[in-house]
Amino acid sequence: MGRIFVLFLLALPVWAHAGWQQTLQQTLLKQWQAIGGDSAQASISLPSISASYQLPTCQGEVETSLTRPIQPGRNGVELVCRSPWWQQFVAVQLHVMQPVAILTRTVNSGEPIDAASIHFAEQDLGDLTQGYVLDANQLEHMEFRRNLRQGTVLSPDMMRPAQVIERGQHVRVLVVRGPIRIESRAEALGSGRMGKSLRVRNLRSGKVVSAIVVGPGEVEVR
Repeated sequence: MGRIFVLFLLALPVWAHAGWQQTLQQTLLKQWQAIGGDSAQASISLPSISASYQLPTCQGEVETSLTRPIQPGRNGVELVCRSPWWQQFVAVQLHVMQPVAILTRTVNSGEPIDAASIHFAEQDLGDLTQGYVLDANQLEHMEFRRNLRQGTVLSPDMMRPAQVIERGQHVRVLVVRGPIRIESRAEALGSGRMGKSLRVRNLRSGKVVSAIVVGPGEVEVR
């Protein structure tokens, strides 16, 4: 199946040729802001174009199009003039500076992620092609998936839900049906990780059910 591209057109004024790069940068930042980006933390560079490069003469508006909404990192922009006809493709880099999670020490696989092992520092999101973590809440009840060095920018694939229930452990079982909330006790029939399914046996009835691990020693039947 062929790939489908949506063309995003940006309406531009007639450009003063001496300032076309600045006009393009401002226009793309407005596009970034229009889709919810914070322009105060963003900037645009043209890594493949010298600051002195000028466009060919254009008698009207220079049309600009993107094949996808602008995003942090490298973006391709098409510039088109209708009179006289010419077309150019320009690579632009959207730099977005935000605090991301970075390791403060070397860690081992299976270690829980805690406040002492990470800190947040500003990085250019466009350079973090493997992903990143912006919110400390994403780290709650998580552990490191593999050994990592100090200074590593933490990405989602480097962590996994922590094991918070051991096989044979007695756990609290929650059953919520609208305004009705029922609690009981059960035995875990395996180890359980946050957000994962776990079979438990009710301590009174002996009935076995599948539940979702929602916290240390706690599961929920949904």
